[in-house]
Amino acid sequence: MQIGLNILGAEKLYDGNFSAVLDLATKADRAGIGLISTGDHLGFSRRAHEGRVAFNGFPFDLEYPWLEPMTMLGAVAAVTTRARLGISVLVAPLRPALLLAKQAATLDVISGGRVSLGVGVGWQEDEYAAAGQEFERRFGRLEEMVVACRALWSPEPATFTGRDYAFEDFYSRPLPVQERLPVIFGFAPSASNFDRLARVGDGWTVNPADLPDFPAAVDRLRAAFEAHGRDPGSLEVQVSLGMARTTAGELDLERTAASVARRFDEGATTVMLRPTAYLETADGLDDLLAWMGALV
Repeated sequence: MQIGLNILGAEKLYDGNFSAVLDLATKADRAGIGLISTGDHLGFSRRAHEGRVAFNGFPFDLEYPWLEPMTMLGAVAAVTTRARLGISVLVAPLRPALLLAKQAATLDVISGGRVSLGVGVGWQEDEYAAAGQEFERRFGRLEEMVVACRALWSPEPATFTGRDYAFEDFYSRPLPVQERLPVIFGFAPSASNFDRLARVGDGWTVNPADLPDFPAAVDRLRAAFEAHGRDPGSLEVQVSLGMARTTAGELDLERTAASVARRFDEGATTVMLRPTAYLETADGLDDLLAWMGALV
């Protein structure tokens, strides 16, 4: 069990200073935080963004500067030594499989084998169109990408033939440090999605909207792992959790700790917290990190 820190948007706590976010990552690493993650979007159309805000409460402005996550985590890797590095989630089908395999392997080498690659298919059709990719086939393309990446991460020359990707006797170096670089899927807990995850993935990162059914969903995912001959005990389950507040509007650390413990009891292996969801400035952030570290 580990506590994770999502640093997406954390620069706004420091007036846009990203170097301060790297200082935050260093402090989190020293405090015992087990996973440092960020998010991903390549861009938005105004129409799609307005719809997402209106119907889903999307918390980021249209002009928010989304740093490219693999590049960003390379900087985090340079100032940390123990925390794992993740993305919740990379919209993987927007990228070529060969590029994704190279980026992930490079980050794993730079970090000394600390990458947990969170991938998903996103929601914005306009983002796919701008990237020149098909929106309708995104789930199948994601699965094929993961299989292709695993071939490229193999010590043997890679050979793979799929619908979207094909290569033979192909070398892509460096290889990841980890023998099996974990790939964590972020999508809805449907039977088809869990079957896909059990075939080629290593874990599930949970959308907060799916938390009401979380314990039963974890049971179904474990059953899917067993059906594919895989050890359900190896499953990584990441849950993003909001922090409780008192009636006066202050952070209620006692109730939040109880919520964290409950999610672990229900099957989570990592509980993620994103400070920018409930802090307006960096004041009190050091105390929050110390509290998060103590939860471990």
